[in-house]
Amino acid sequence: MFALGISDFSVGEGVYPAKQLLSLARQLGYRDLVCWDRGVAGYPKLRAELAWIHEARRLEGLPPDPRWTGFRLHLGSRFTWRGHGYGALPFTDAGYAALNRLLSAQAHLDHDPPIPGLGAPEPPQDCVLLAEDLAGLDALLREGLYGALLAHPRRAQEARKALAAGLEVVAPQVLRFRTAEGLEMHRLKRAIEAQATLIRTKALWDPAEAAVPRADWEARFPFCEPAVERATAAVLERISGWNIHWGEWVLANPLGCKGADLDALLREKVRAGVARRFPVVRGDILARMERELDLISELTFARYFLLVEDIVQAAQGAMPRICGRGSGAASLVSYALGLSNVDPVATNLMFERFLTKERKDPPDMDIDFAWDEREDVIQSVFERYGRHRVAMVANHTFFKAKGALRAVAQAHGRPDSELKQLARYVRGWEGGLDRAAENPAWDIVLRQASALRGHFHQFSVHPGGTVITPGPFWEHAAFQPAPAKEGVSTTTWDKDGVENYGLVKIDLLGNRSLAVIRDAYAVLGDAVPADPGTHSRKDPDTQALLARGDSIGVFYVESPATRQLQQRVQKGDFETLVIHSSLIRPAAYRWVDRYVKRSRGEEAWEPSDPVFNQLLSESYGVLVYQEDVIKVCVELAGWSHFEADQLRKLLGKPDCEGKLPYFEARFRSGCGSRAVRQATVDEAWDMIRTFQGYSFCKPHSASYAQVSFESAWIKAHHPAVFFASVITNQGGYYPAIAYLGDARRHRLVVRGPDANASAWPFSAEGEQALRVGLMQVQGALAKEVEALLENRDKQGPFADLDDLLGRVKLSVTTAEALCAAGAFDRWAPDGDRTRLMWARLGGVPPGVRPRPTDAFDRADLEMQIMGLTLEIHPAALARVRKGGGPDRAADLAKVLAGEKPGRRLRFWALVVADKEVATEKGERMQFVTFEDDTGLCEAVAFPDTIRRRQRPFRVGDVVPISGQTTLQDGLAVFEVG
Repeated sequence: MFALGISDFSVGEGVYPAKQLLSLARQLGYRDLVCWDRGVAGYPKLRAELAWIHEARRLEGLPPDPRWTGFRLHLGSRFTWRGHGYGALPFTDAGYAALNRLLSAQAHLDHDPPIPGLGAPEPPQDCVLLAEDLAGLDALLREGLYGALLAHPRRAQEARKALAAGLEVVAPQVLRFRTAEGLEMHRLKRAIEAQATLIRTKALWDPAEAAVPRADWEARFPFCEPAVERATAAVLERISGWNIHWGEWVLANPLGCKGADLDALLREKVRAGVARRFPVVRGDILARMERELDLISELTFARYFLLVEDIVQAAQGAMPRICGRGSGAASLVSYALGLSNVDPVATNLMFERFLTKERKDPPDMDIDFAWDEREDVIQSVFERYGRHRVAMVANHTFFKAKGALRAVAQAHGRPDSELKQLARYVRGWEGGLDRAAENPAWDIVLRQASALRGHFHQFSVHPGGTVITPGPFWEHAAFQPAPAKEGVSTTTWDKDGVENYGLVKIDLLGNRSLAVIRDAYAVLGDAVPADPGTHSRKDPDTQALLARGDSIGVFYVESPATRQLQQRVQKGDFETLVIHSSLIRPAAYRWVDRYVKRSRGEEAWEPSDPVFNQLLSESYGVLVYQEDVIKVCVELAGWSHFEADQLRKLLGKPDCEGKLPYFEARFRSGCGSRAVRQATVDEAWDMIRTFQGYSFCKPHSASYAQVSFESAWIKAHHPAVFFASVITNQGGYYPAIAYLGDARRHRLVVRGPDANASAWPFSAEGEQALRVGLMQVQGALAKEVEALLENRDKQGPFADLDDLLGRVKLSVTTAEALCAAGAFDRWAPDGDRTRLMWARLGGVPPGVRPRPTDAFDRADLEMQIMGLTLEIHPAALARVRKGGGPDRAADLAKVLAGEKPGRRLRFWALVVADKEVATEKGERMQFVTFEDDTGLCEAVAFPDTIRRRQRPFRVGDVVPISGQTTLQDGLAVFEVG
C-alpha cells in the first residue's frame, strides 16, 4: 500500500514541509509516498530531502539507513475539472506531459496572449485518475475516461455503493495532518490565504481525517472487499513502472541550426573570436581553447553556448553592451563569443568552476543587460522561441520571522497598532520572535508564528532565470503566468528544481551600472577611449581614485566596507579590486583584517601548509573565491572537483547550517587520512565557513571589476556626466541626496530643476555643473512633464510662467509640485515660491500678504518633493531649527591629522547608509554612514547603543548623534554612544 502526501506547497491547506512529510510517512509505516499537492511545485523539494537522507549517511561513511532503503517517491497532483475534485498519477512520459499540460492550461485560463498549442484543460491520458467523490467518477465515465473512486474515511457508504455498482475503488491513505496542532495549522493557513480571521475560517478537514499508522488504516478497508486492496496494489504497481526523467540535460537548439553540426559550428565561431580578441594568439591560448571545446563537445553542450549567443545578438545586435558573469565568465569560449568581457587566460580564471566531466547539473551563465533593457530582452526570447517553449524560473518564498509573525497576528485579528509594534521588533532581523515574547498576550501568536517559519508561502519570479525547451514546455514541467508580468510565464519549480530535473537556466539580468556607462558614453561621444575596458584598467587617475576609496557611485565597490578596505590597502589595480570585491562578505570580517595586515606587511605570513602558498599566495593565505573552497578541499582532503563543488553549492543555501556538519566531518576525515596538521585543518575550515550566506567566484568578481573600472574612469575624468548618469539610473548604494553631496565634494555646482533648463534625466552642464532632472519631482505627472518638454523642444524656451501655463496644460498637482521643487524659480522674485503658487490660481488676492519663501522653507519643500535639498543640507536645517550639535562630521578627520582619538563629538547628520550585523553573541550592531554639510562620517553603533536607542538607524533619518572618535587601521571611525 502507499500514501498520498499533502505538503505545504498546497497553499492555504498543506501542513507539512517536505522533510516533515517524509518523516511522517515513514513513521506511519509507508515505503511509497505520492506527492499529492495541487500542482507539482513541491515534488523537487520532496525529492531533494529524500536524496539528502541518503547523502548524509554517505558523508558520515555509514551504510544506507535500513529505515529508508527502498523508500520510493512518486509524482501526482490534484486538480479540479467541471466542479469535481480529482487526482492524477502519471505512469508514462506522455501521461506526465499531459498532467503538466492540464495544470498549465488551468493556470493560463483567461490570460492573454494564449499559449500556442496548450489548449483547454482536460483530464490527462496515461494517468491513473482518482475521483474524490462518486459524482466526479460518474462525470469521468460519461466522457469515456477511465477512473477510480478514492475512498475517504467520512464516505465509507459511498465506497460500498461504488463497489456494488462494479466500479473501482482504491484506498491509499491521504496524509493531511497527524495531530490537533496539525489541524490547527491547516485552519491557520486557510485564514492566511483567504486574508480572513481564524474565527471566521472553517477547516476543509475534520479530526476524523487525522493520519494513522498504516496497519490501522488498512484495517478500515477494504470493507471485507478484497477488490479494494487489489485495485490499490494495482495502482502502485502501475505508477512504479515509470520513472520521471530526472538529471539529464534538456536544452533547445539555437534558431536556424536545425540539422547543423553544432560542435563544428561552435569551433568555427570560437576560432574566429579568439583571432579577433587576441592580437597574438599564443600556444597556451590555443591549448586552452581546444581543451574547452573538447569538453563541451563531450558533454554535448555546444548548443548551450550557441543559444546564449543567439539570445544576446538577437536582443542587441552584434556588439551589445553586456556583462557576462558568474562561473560562465571563466570560459575562453564565452570570451571568444563575446558573452563575457574579461580575458580568462590573463586573469587566471578556473574553467573547472564552470564545467567538469563529473558535473551532473547544467552549467550556469549570467548575462547582465542594462536594467531598462532587460524586460525587452526577455520578451524577445518569448517571441523568438515561442511562448509554448519558454518560461522564467520561479522563486519559492518561505515564511521568515517577520512575515510569519505578521500573518499570524492578522489571522488573530490583532489591531494595526500591534502589527506596527511587532514590525519594529523584527525589522530586518530574525531574532524578533524572542523580543516579541516579552508580551505574554502574544503567546499563541508567537507559538503559531514559530511553527509557521520555514513553510512555503508564495511564488515570485527569479530575477532573470529563463528556460527554453526543445519542444512544448509541458513535456518537461508545468508553468503558470508570472505574477505582475504581462505575457510572461514561469515554471512552478524554483532554481534548484529546474536544474535538478535537467532544464538549463540562462540568467538574463538587469544591471543599472551598465545603463550608467551606456548613457555616460553617449554624452561623452568621441571622448570615450577606443578600448575603454583596457584603457580604464591602466589609467593612473582611475587607479588612484579607487585606491583612496573615492568610489561612491562606482558599481560594486561603493559600499562603506569596500571603500574602507580600499583605503586600508591603498591599492587601485585591477587584480586587487577583484580580490576586494569578493572578500567583502558577511562572515569574513576577521579574515579581512588578517588579509589587510599581511598585505601591508604588518603581520608576517608563514603558510601553515604549502598548499596555502601554492593556491592562495595572491590573497596572503586567505580564501577569497568559491574556487578557493574547491581547491583547498581537493588538495587538503583529497576530494574530487565534483565533491568539492557540492560543498560550494551548499554554502550558499538557506539550509546550510543543518547540513554543513556532515561535510565538515568528511573534510576533517579526508585531511586526517592525508596527515594534514590539525592547525591547518582548523584554519582552512574556519575560512570555509565564512562562505556561508553568499560568496562569489573569481569570474564573477573579475567581470564586475571590469564594469567598476569603466565606471570609475568616468568619475575620475568626467564627474558631472558620471553623477548625472548614476542618479538618473537610480542605481547604487546611496540615496540621490548622498550622490549630490559627493558631487559637491568633487567641486561640482548642483543646480536645481528648471522648466527651461532641465531635461527629464539629470544632466551635466559643462564639466563643472550638474542639473537636477524633472524626473526627481515627485507628484508631477510624468505625461504632463513630458508634454512640457516636448513643447519646449518645438517652440523654444518659456518666456515666463504665464507663457508656460498658456502653452502647456498642467494640472494643479503637477504645477504645484514643479513650483515647490523650484522649477519656476527663474520667474520668482528672490526665490519666493509662495507667490508663484498663487499665480497658478490667478494671482495673490487683494489684501493677502503671503509670507515670503525663505531658504529654510525652500529646503523643506525640496525634501518633501524631491528627497534632496539644494541650498541647505538637512543636517544644517535641523541644527539651526532644533539647536545643539556644536561639532561637524568633518571633525572626525582631525584624528588623521594627529589629534588624539577619543574626542567627544555631537552633531546633526543625515543617515545615507546603514548595515545591521549580528555579534558572535547574536546581538544587533550597526555600521552607519552619516553625512552633514561638511562631509561623510563612517560610524559604528554597538549593541548597547542600539538597545538604548530602541531602534536602528535608517537611511533618510536626520538625527542628533554623539560619540567619540577612534582610529582603526589608519581610518577615522566614529563610535556612536
